Amino acid sequence: MTEPAVILSALSALGSAALWACLLATLRHFRGAPQAPCRLPMTLIRPVRGLHDGLVEALESLAAADPLKSLQVVLSVEGEGDPAYPALEAFCRAHPDRAVEIVRAGPPGARMGKIHNMIAALPRAARPFVIFSDADARISRALLADAARAFEAGADSVHSAPYYVPPRGVGEWLYAAAFNHVGALPAALSWRLGVFFSFSGAFMGYTREALARLGGLERFEREIADDAALGLAARRAGLRQELLRAPAFVRETGTSPREAFAHLAKWAAIVFWVAPAAWIALPFLSPVLLALAALGLAARSGSGAAAAAAALAGALASRVLVAWIQDRRVGGYRLGLGSYWRLALLDLGGLLLWPFGLRRVVSWRGRRYRLFPGGRCAPIET
Repeated sequence: MTEPAVILSALSALGSAALWACLLATLRHFRGAPQAPCRLPMTLIRPVRGLHDGLVEALESLAAADPLKSLQVVLSVEGEGDPAYPALEAFCRAHPDRAVEIVRAGPPGARMGKIHNMIAALPRAARPFVIFSDADARISRALLADAARAFEAGADSVHSAPYYVPPRGVGEWLYAAAFNHVGALPAALSWRLGVFFSFSGAFMGYTREALARLGGLERFEREIADDAALGLAARRAGLRQELLRAPAFVRETGTSPREAFAHLAKWAAIVFWVAPAAWIALPFLSPVLLALAALGLAARSGSGAAAAAAALAGALASRVLVAWIQDRRVGGYRLGLGSYWRLALLDLGGLLLWPFGLRRVVSWRGRRYRLFPGGRCAPIET
């Protein structure tokens, strides 16, 4: 029987090859987005809670991306007591010539807070194509134009891969690794293979007819991950989905290492309760972790060390080079190659996050929720 260390080394080599396959699909896909201003009548709904880092910049990106002023923007917030409300009012005052309004959604009750704001805003959408976009997402002209292109070509729903802005510290590197080099990396290949799963609230759009076919947003009011629930339901319904050719750039609030770890630990729990198979598989999809496991087994058994060492060298080189090329070509980064040594450490850090997926309770947007199989949730009143 083949030594376990050699098997793990071979699996690590396959994982490294998969990184390059993902990169190739990504480079082919994320190019050629139209640059002409968007003319299609669309509504963008942005649920907001709290004063996010960069909220004003994210709001102003909506105006910069829409020079023709064809986009209706509906900003949905629970009420005037939200700390973000003055910034929303200031944005409306700064653009009196645009179709921009604020919806006061009121308390969410038993609903998940974010989709509650979306539900309250949807009746104000005056256009046949509706985009939902998180408060921290920066919208580009190319992203709006590509959404219009996809809708005009017959897509029922459109989705953009969220891409973290250039990281500046340890906490932001945690986010960048999760968003860019775990979430966004396989998006294009999975879409090309027909198993697309990278649904994200950073930027997702549906035709009004598609939302009606899905039973409306109210059907998803108790889902902890409304974006994934909507996307998976659309796929089951046979709706035509398209991954857009431009990313949606994001920057999370709370970027200290402790805050970033807590945020990603929350998402580990959400992934477990929404898609447990993905949570179980995640550590086994890292070529770096597989090679390290092979090296550990080789050290104990005294055989297979050469194969394990070669696999580890290949995994580390692939992880760094793939991320560096992807960031330069997709994200427009100009970080030095030496900056990416952190990814190897972050892969190890992922093992610390993994057990947090077993938690049953998470905090989100100022409320605590109890999670149930399939991603259903219920608020915990205090």
